[in-house]
Amino acid sequence: MSQIAHRRWMFIPAYLAAHMFLDWISFIHAVSPINITPWNPPAGLMMGMSVLLGIRAVPLIWLALMAADLIVRDLPVALWTPLVANGVAAVGYGGAGGLLRRAIDPGLSRLRDIVLLLGGSAAAVLGIGLCFIALHTAAGLFEWRNFPEVLLRYWTGEVIGIAVLTPMVLIGRHMPALRRSWRGAAEALVWGALIGFTLWLDFGPLASSQYEHFYLLFLPAIGIAVRHGLGGAVLASVATQIGLIAAIQATGVDTARMAHFQLLMLTLAVTILPLGAVVSERRRAEDRLRMRQSDLAHASRLIEAGEMAAALAHELNQPLAAAMGYARAARKVARIEGASPRLTEILDKTVTQAERADRVIRSLRDFVRKGASDRTPLPVPTLIADCLTLAGPLASRHAVEIATEIDPALPPIDGNAVQLQQAILNLVRNAAEAMGDGATGAAPVQPTSDRRRIVLFAGAAPQPGFVAIGVRDSGPGLAEVVERNLFAPFVTTKPTGMGLGLSIVRTIVEGHGGSLTARSGTDGGTVFQFTIPVHTTDKDGEPA
Repeated sequence: MSQIAHRRWMFIPAYLAAHMFLDWISFIHAVSPINITPWNPPAGLMMGMSVLLGIRAVPLIWLALMAADLIVRDLPVALWTPLVANGVAAVGYGGAGGLLRRAIDPGLSRLRDIVLLLGGSAAAVLGIGLCFIALHTAAGLFEWRNFPEVLLRYWTGEVIGIAVLTPMVLIGRHMPALRRSWRGAAEALVWGALIGFTLWLDFGPLASSQYEHFYLLFLPAIGIAVRHGLGGAVLASVATQIGLIAAIQATGVDTARMAHFQLLMLTLAVTILPLGAVVSERRRAEDRLRMRQSDLAHASRLIEAGEMAAALAHELNQPLAAAMGYARAARKVARIEGASPRLTEILDKTVTQAERADRVIRSLRDFVRKGASDRTPLPVPTLIADCLTLAGPLASRHAVEIATEIDPALPPIDGNAVQLQQAILNLVRNAAEAMGDGATGAAPVQPTSDRRRIVLFAGAAPQPGFVAIGVRDSGPGLAEVVERNLFAPFVTTKPTGMGLGLSIVRTIVEGHGGSLTARSGTDGGTVFQFTIPVHTTDKDGEPA
């Protein structure tokens, strides 16, 4: 038997035990041999199970009602009467719960759910009570002239049981755990003392025959609901009901007066439950508003970063163009005047790097402005070889070895060379910095070892039509808290980092139609991998 099936079978005796226990402790001040009492918490349990299980709860409810009649009340009427009457009650509760299940959120997340639960339950109990009392009256247990009075007592006991216990059954699974702190315990004691004090005013030496002090019970109940929302309102309602029953039993209040107290208790419950629901709903709305404001602030920072990058690209473009012009002129003069080959070579490299910087700035400007980037067929080995050349100074500075693992049979990919180089270099830089300081700053370059190794790899992606390119390092791996926000902008663990590197990589990759992922390596470290579509052409040789 699976664990789930075992739990389901264990649930049946647990429910039956809970139902009979509640029936036993609440079978006080009964107006008849059957379970018509001023307070009937099994009704709350039945309605809660019906909302959670729907019509499937009917057999279990009927079985619990029959067991309670046999064990708690020793079957006070002929067998056919409870068989039929309890069947009517079980079907009524199951049907009402099934309808409420479709109309409300079982977690009671909205004020509407509380109103429908209380209103629908009151209507359903009235219908159930009409049939239930009529059957027992027909069996000779009551006189027909007492039918309205018995029905009112039945309805009151059932509805107060539902109002107090059903919300606890429904939200108990999701109710936040009580704060295990001295402050939380002290607050609970204060609220409990206030409820106890108001009950002492109602039933102690200062008690009034007109129940004038009962309304003081509203003060702690409302205070708890305002402070803790629906969860607090449910707990306050249950605590007040338990305290009220205990006080009634301790002082020997007669049945008629107890019924009056229960009507007042019903008023209290239907007051604080909607109040608590409103407080909880408002707090959830405030939480959503704070999240929206946080997202808006993030978006604003991204826009500002984009504008800053565009302005920087504009300002750098003119002096860079002048520097390229001077470098080209110097190279031309060196060739005309027969300068040394070493000087000519240095000037050639200067011009090449200046032209690359110009392309990077133009690409960055297009990227910020979301302009269309030029895409061409790119051989993967050539792309990675260019990245290795560009990453040379970075590898020396961080004392890391960069190796490659490239499938030679890879087809060309479709992309912008400058942007993809920028993406790969960002991943290499991120991997080098993740492995520690190494030869940071002016420290001499240390000999490389296996523990400070970065692998640039490329191969066929699992998704057809894509190539996978990635960077694997031998660093400490990803911390769980970092992994959750890895690609979010402005999230970084580096003291001087801006947290934009991985975000830019993801934007570039997704702009090419690929995806970026990160995972822990099998031998430690971290693996970043992105996919890029393969370059394809149509039958005329044009890019597809």
